[in-house]
Amino acid sequence: MRSKFPVAFLLLSLSATAVEAGNGDPKAAKIYLSTVLEPTSRGKAAFYMVPDGKDGELFIGRIYTMDGKLKAEGRFRDAALSIEEGPFVFYHPNGKVESQGEYVMGNKTGVWLRFDPWGGPLAEKVYNPDVLANILYTRAETMPTFRGGDERAFVRTVKEGVKLPEGSSVKGPVMASFVVEKNGELSDVKVIEGQDKALDDQVVDVIKSTSPWTPGVDKGVPVRVQMRVPVQF
Repeated sequence: MRSKFPVAFLLLSLSATAVEAGNGDPKAAKIYLSTVLEPTSRGKAAFYMVPDGKDGELFIGRIYTMDGKLKAEGRFRDAALSIEEGPFVFYHPNGKVESQGEYVMGNKTGVWLRFDPWGGPLAEKVYNPDVLANILYTRAETMPTFRGGDERAFVRTVKEGVKLPEGSSVKGPVMASFVVEKNGELSDVKVIEGQDKALDDQVVDVIKSTSPWTPGVDKGVPVRVQMRVPVQF
C-alpha cells in the first residue's frame, strides 16, 4: 500500500504552514528531549523542540538535534507540544526523510512510509487502528451532549432525581465523573468528590438513568469522552 500523498507534498505542506504561522527560529523557547523524545533536563537532552505557530486548531513543533539539525516536524493537539496529532515527518542525520505518517492522540496510526538514508523506500509499517479504539478523550472537537438539554439541564435533572431524607442537612458540591462511550451509552459512572454515601449513590443512579447521550466527535468520528460535572446541593 502506498500513501495517497507523495513525500514532497507533505513536506511542502508542513514547511509552508510553518513559515506562515511562525518564525521557525531554533533559538525560541526550547523543550529538551531525551533520546526517546521524552521531556528531560538540558544536561541529559539529545534533542530539543521549539514551537512554530499553528495550523488551524493544531500547534506546530519542530525537533532538532543539539547541534541544530532538524530531526522531526509535525502537529500537536496542545500548545505545550505534548500530544502529537496529525502529519509528522522524521529525518535522517543527512536531512533525508526517515519516516512519515499520522498521529492520533499521541499514537502512530495507519500506514507509515519509511526510507533509507539515501531516500530509497523501505517496508511500510502499519500501526493497528484497534489500539486507538479505546482512547479516552477529556476534550473533543464536539463534546458529548445530554439529550435533555445543556449542562444546566443535566444538573437540574440530577438534583430533581435525588431525594434527600426529610430534615437532611447534607449540603455542598458533588463532583460526578462518567464516560460517554462512542455509542452514547454511559460507563464508569462515579462520584469522585462527595458529601454523603447515600447521596452519592443516588447521584450515580440518576446519572445512569440519563443514558444515552449524543456522543462526542473528533476528526469526524465518535470518540469516548470522560466528563466531570459538579452538582451543588
